[in-house]
Amino acid sequence: MAYLYLLLSSICSLTIAHLLKVTESRNLRTLNTLTVNYLVAGVFALFVGYTGALSATLSSHITVLLIFCAVVGAFFIGNFVAYSKSVHANGVGITIAAMRLSLLVPVVISIYWYAEYLNAIKIIGIIGVFGAMILLIPKKNNIKIGSISASWLLVGIFVLTGFADASLKIYEEEFSTNLNELTFMGLVFTAAFVIGLVISLFQKGKLITRQEAILGTAIGIPNLYSSIFLIYALGGISGSVAYPVVNILNVLGGTLLGLFIWDDTVTRKQWAGIGAAIIAITLLL
Repeated sequence: MAYLYLLLSSICSLTIAHLLKVTESRNLRTLNTLTVNYLVAGVFALFVGYTGALSATLSSHITVLLIFCAVVGAFFIGNFVAYSKSVHANGVGITIAAMRLSLLVPVVISIYWYAEYLNAIKIIGIIGVFGAMILLIPKKNNIKIGSISASWLLVGIFVLTGFADASLKIYEEEFSTNLNELTFMGLVFTAAFVIGLVISLFQKGKLITRQEAILGTAIGIPNLYSSIFLIYALGGISGSVAYPVVNILNVLGGTLLGLFIWDDTVTRKQWAGIGAAIIAITLLL
C-alpha cells in the first residue's frame, strides 16, 4: 500500500506541474492563481487537521511557530512562482529534475545542524548534484522572464525548494510532537495565501479572474495531497526508500509529461543531466 501512496503523491506533483504550465500558456497571472491555490489548500488542511486546543508546550512557543510558518509560506509561494515560469520556459522534465536535486539543501542542513552522518556515498551524491545542475541548465540567455534569464530560474528553484524542504525537517525535529502535519501545512499555506493576497492587491486589474480561480482551486487539492500521500507512505516504509522512489518517479514522470503532452525539447546534454539527477537523488538518500 505504501508504494501506491508514493505513486499517488507523484501523480499529484505532476498534476501541479501540468496545471502551472496551463496557467502560463494561457497568459494568466501566476501569483493570483497560486494565491487561490493556497487559500483552498490552507482551509482544507486546517479543517481536516484541527484537533482542538494547543498543547501547553506549543502555546508557549506560538509566536516562534507563527513566524516560522510565515517564512516557510514565503518560500513556498516564491518557489511556485519561479516553478511556474520555469516549466513554461525550460520545460516540465528539466524543471522537475532541478527541483528534486534541491534535496541537497536539507541533507546539508541535517548534517551540520542536526549532526547527521555524512558518508562517502552522500559525498559522491553531493558532487553529482552539481554535475547534474551544470548539464540541466540550458543555453537560453536570450529568453527572459522579466529581467531574469530562463536559465537562472532553475537555480532559483533549486535554492527555494531546498529551503522549503529543509523547513519540513525543522518542523519534524522541533514541532511535530505538539502539532500534526496537516495543521502545520495549513498554517504554512495560510501564510502563503496572505503573502500572495497582499502582493496581488497592489497589481493592476481584477483581483482574481474566473479562470485563475478555477485553476487555483484545481491546483490546491493536489498541492496538499502530494504531501499527505507521502506522509501516508512514510507510515509503511522508511524514508530512505520513500524519498528516492517518489523523487525518481517525479523526474521520470515530468520528463514524459513534457515530451508527450507539451512537446518539450530535451537535448542530449540535458538527458545526461536527468540521468545524473536520478543517480544523485538515489545516492543522497
